[in-house]
Amino acid sequence: MNASLDAKSVLLAEDQFLIAMDTEQALLESGAVDVRVVASIRDALRLLTSFRPDVAVLDLMLADGSAAEVAEALAALGVPFVFATGFGDSVAIPAPYRHVPVVRKPYGIADLVASLNAVVGRTD
Repeated sequence: MNASLDAKSVLLAEDQFLIAMDTEQALLESGAVDVRVVASIRDALRLLTSFRPDVAVLDLMLADGSAAEVAEALAALGVPFVFATGFGDSVAIPAPYRHVPVVRKPYGIADLVASLNAVVGRTD
């Protein structure tokens, strides 16, 4: 696999257990050194009080609602992120985050890693 996360830490907010497990393993195999998985907005916000990832993947719709609040917290910390969704074009991206890349499920890990690498270092 050519795509690499170059020893980055990743927050993965994904409420589908099997997708989360597969993606976590694939991110680690792609060079991430620390992948923290959360399934809810509440857990993501709690984790961000003690963990500052290099980059994040946010499922747009988590079990307890839209990930917009998590996106806001990441933006405040200066952490770049991408959205992931299986809803296609019908899902509304919150206005302040329409510039954020969206990875469509089911995504290939190479596409996800390329999207994560593309946002790292951006200053939007």
